[in-house]
Amino acid sequence: MRLIDCVELLPKLAPAPPRAASTVLAKDTVPYVEFLAFEPRGAVLAIEAPNIASQLGRLVRRSGPRFEVEAELTGLRGPGALSPSGRWLLTGGALLSGRAASCQVIDLHTFQVARTLPLMRPFSWIDDEHFIAQSPNCESAFEGASIIRTEKRRVDPTLAAAAPSLMKPAPSMVRVSSSTLDCQPLLPSLLLDEETCAALSPDGEVLYTATSYSRISAVRVSDGQLLWQRPPSRLVTEGTVHAMALDSSTNRLVTVGGGVDHDTLVLDARSGDEISRHSLEQLTRGMTTGPSTRGDAVHFREDGLGFIGTNNGLVIEIGTDGRWTAFKAGTRSHRAVAFSPDGASMILGGAEKNLRVVPLTAR
Repeated sequence: MRLIDCVELLPKLAPAPPRAASTVLAKDTVPYVEFLAFEPRGAVLAIEAPNIASQLGRLVRRSGPRFEVEAELTGLRGPGALSPSGRWLLTGGALLSGRAASCQVIDLHTFQVARTLPLMRPFSWIDDEHFIAQSPNCESAFEGASIIRTEKRRVDPTLAAAAPSLMKPAPSMVRVSSSTLDCQPLLPSLLLDEETCAALSPDGEVLYTATSYSRISAVRVSDGQLLWQRPPSRLVTEGTVHAMALDSSTNRLVTVGGGVDHDTLVLDARSGDEISRHSLEQLTRGMTTGPSTRGDAVHFREDGLGFIGTNNGLVIEIGTDGRWTAFKAGTRSHRAVAFSPDGASMILGGAEKNLRVVPLTAR
């Protein structure tokens, strides 16, 4: 992935014309779309959240040419993860004392909650039987000027009692069998710096995770061996991570978030070495009069075509040749990105109370 100088980013100077204008549809979304995915049959799954953090959102299935609501399930939160066959969906569940502490396993055949587990995001499916999630951390307490980890786990006691096998490992990323709930610890969770996003290699052998403070890790799924790890940022201004994606065509890992000198990192997924870092604010200089540009979502198509959704309606496109360009697709945050099954279009969701479809070149 070759990243070019920011003067070439502007659409009028880009090596190819900007994308065609996005098409607005599904105008009845509730305030924030937190997750989007296409089912194999072409229907769209969307997790929408209210603008009050303590309230749960809804899962909506949209189908047909106008993506009208076909089914709805309330009482959950995003983001989510769709199993390879499209049968199961993992989503966030109810909070405990304002913190994430549970997840819902949704049976998409019945569009009902199959079970509620004492696990939390980030989620990744290895296959339809095994998935990866995070076991809730311990509660924290103050001891003088220091914050310490207590012995009590941050989880609903009823959920913990119903799935005791999930409470055996120390707080960590875990590999779980959905049928037996047996679990294998993969990566310990640190107090106040838990994992927030994850990506899995196409062969399911390597799990990549990132925390809000940019601690980025690669761990082998089969035995939990840590392959490499980047230390966290010392200060928030040095960079935080909101989303992460793996470009499997070039084996490069991209994280987006916030920061002063940079908000985007491009890493070699094999070694964790930094290939480049970028400021979306500088790359999109002059393209918007709104708030400074920050990355809120990132997603790659199988052939390496990538898109970064930002907080101010801009979409940053990373071509398969590594060249960057940008186009406007609304005025507010794009928090979720998904490609259609044939790869010929992309759907965007976020804070605009609608979904947008952008036509793409065929794979």
